[in-house]
This record gives sequence, structure tokens and C-alpha cells, in this order.
Amino acid sequence: MRSGRIRIKRYKTGTRRGPLLVLLFLLFAIGCCYLLFSQGVISLPSFSGISLSKADLQQEKRTLTLPGATHFALQLGVFSEKAGADALAKSYQGRGAGGYVYHRDGYRVLAAAYDTRGDAQAVQNRLADTHGVDAYLYPLTRSEVTLRLTGQKAQLSALSDAFDLCIQQTSALAQLSQSLDDGSMTEGQVRQALSSQLDTVNILAGRLRALFSAEKHPAVSSLLQLMDGLSADLAAAMQAENATRLGSSIKHCHLQLICQLEAYVAGLVP
Repeated sequence: MRSGRIRIKRYKTGTRRGPLLVLLFLLFAIGCCYLLFSQGVISLPSFSGISLSKADLQQEKRTLTLPGATHFALQLGVFSEKAGADALAKSYQGRGAGGYVYHRDGYRVLAAAYDTRGDAQAVQNRLADTHGVDAYLYPLTRSEVTLRLTGQKAQLSALSDAFDLCIQQTSALAQLSQSLDDGSMTEGQVRQALSSQLDTVNILAGRLRALFSAEKHPAVSSLLQLMDGLSADLAAAMQAENATRLGSSIKHCHLQLICQLEAYVAGLVP
């Protein structure tokens, strides 16, 4: 089967916060692929031969925006050495916190992340009043980027779906964590939801691998690595021995996904 051609042009886009970003991506030629950047053309092998309909092989043009976002994390401490951060993180994981170690300007131990400052402050106050835990708000900001794509429908759809899934998972994990904490979902219901999410991530990651060759451009490889990490985190969360550990695992998975998405978007800038 002949491979298609994908062209994804980089161009400037507005952001809510942070600098303007420029961006990326892929150009597939018949029998082999090409990725075009300002510095030149890098050749890549063709994607694997899978059964596609004529509609899937049609060339399309799309504009895809990865929305920016700011999440508000609760920081439990910051260390100059990783060992100290790891020790504090482990001690809080047994109490239901995410205990995620974020390496930026030191090693920051994060308990959980929230979509609004108000939600984060409410938990911050509750931790201080009820448990005597001092936490500080730490914003995690992802800039908005826009991709202009031209290529085969199947490949563009797979990329679009993968981006959408990763963004949607940040909200889904936050909701599961809150539902477990406030008792609106049972432990069994949360585990069932995690299982469904895991299946969806694995199916879409497999679809990406089928449509793109083993030797991928870093933008595609990094996206697959992110999805593989999410899959491993979801599977690990499902193995948690009790509700407290389950809540900790979901919060850790949520924080890791937010931070990895931030790093992924930043890595698209040349």
C-alpha cells in the first residue's frame, strides 16, 4: 500500500500565558515520509501497511489547536536534592496525596492539581485546618499551540484523536479523584472507570503505531511515550490495594499527565 503525504506547518499562535509558540510536523511521501522544518528536509520511512478505505487515504487539510491551560497544584515542599523530595512524597502517598516530584527550580513535591484556583484554595484551607498541613499553590501552565495539517485522513484523525484524548484525560482523572474523595463514586466504580480509560488509551496508541512507521519523528515518538506512560500509570492505579492508595495513584497520574503535556508542547518549539 502506498503511504500518504502529511504536511504540518508551523506558525505562530496566541497563548493565554507564556511566549508565542511556533510549530511543527510531518510530511509523508509515496513510499517514504518527509518532515519539513525551516532547517531542511528529514526523510522518514513509510508507515506500516494496514487496511484502509479509500476515504481514509484521501488528502485533507485541518487546523488543530491544542488549548492552553493552567492547573493549580498544592505544593507540600521544595528541595534542592531529589532524595529529600522522594522521601516526603512517599510519606504523603500513604495518606492519599499524589506525592508527585516535579523537577523545576528544585524538586517540588505536589499533592494534587485542580482546574481552578478556588478549588485548590478550598483544599489548601481544609488541609491546614483539619490536618495541620501547610501547602502552597503552584501553577502549572501549558501554552496554546496550533497545527496546520495536510495529509491522509486516517493519519490526521489518529493524531487529532490522540491529542484530544490526552487533554480529556486531565479532566477525567481530576473528576475521578474528586469523586473518590467525596464519596460520590465507590471504589469499585472508580476502578471500572479506570479500566475503561486504560482500554481507550491502549487502542488509540496501537492505532498510532499502525499508521506510523517504527522510526518516527520525535514529535510522534514523544506523543506515544506520553500515552505509554499514561497507560502504565492507569494500570498501576488499578492495582492499588485500598481506596487511600487508589486516590493517591490517581492524583499522581493526573499530575504526571499535566506535567508531561506541558513538556510535550514545549518540546514542539524548535
